[in-house]
Amino acid sequence: MTGGGHAAGRHAWRRPRHLLVRANGTWRGGTVIGVITLAVTGVSLIGAGYGTPGPPPVVESSGTAGMSGTAPQAPASTPVRLSIDAIGVEAPVERVDVDRDGILVPPSLREPSQVGWYQRGPTPGEAGNAVIVGHVDTVGRGPAVFYLLGRLKPGDGIGVTRRDGSTVTFQVDGVRLYPKRAFPASLVYGPAERSQLRLITCGGTFDRATSTYSGNTVVTATMVTWRP
Repeated sequence: MTGGGHAAGRHAWRRPRHLLVRANGTWRGGTVIGVITLAVTGVSLIGAGYGTPGPPPVVESSGTAGMSGTAPQAPASTPVRLSIDAIGVEAPVERVDVDRDGILVPPSLREPSQVGWYQRGPTPGEAGNAVIVGHVDTVGRGPAVFYLLGRLKPGDGIGVTRRDGSTVTFQVDGVRLYPKRAFPASLVYGPAERSQLRLITCGGTFDRATSTYSGNTVVTATMVTWRP
């Protein structure tokens, strides 16, 4: 997520004021979804001591991976583990939620190897956009779980193990770096008929004066298999 040079503070993504609701098997956002932007209030996530000013550059890409054939879906079940072989991620999943201001609170910095699933959205495998967020780096401890997220490319696989013991597999459709002020709320929280996954972290250049990164890396992926 975004960076900062101090040990205190918080970072979060603002999401639509109206929570996602299920409607005939799909999820949809409130009417304000198009005007919501990313909100950053300064967190300590710069890789101090690691020797780099931030994560590797995002290799922006898009494709049609996972979009052909039928659209598999799975019943609801909370995600417990995220696996991304292409970038060496094996991460436990915790629940994350919004605060009173509608800001999505990220996973704790005490466990930078964890990711957070937005618990008011669909679970991975259900129809709609399941959202998982993670830190990019940390002060003193270097890279965090999503440090290499921007290196994913279309066709790469993402596995999500769920509490019911089943595994859902997604294929990456695209990877893009968005400016902080142009966070794609509709893409992340908007409606989707298929089972989709959105992975989000911070990216771009790090501004030491404001203790923030300039943007967000967003990975979009589509479900291809479900193994009960």
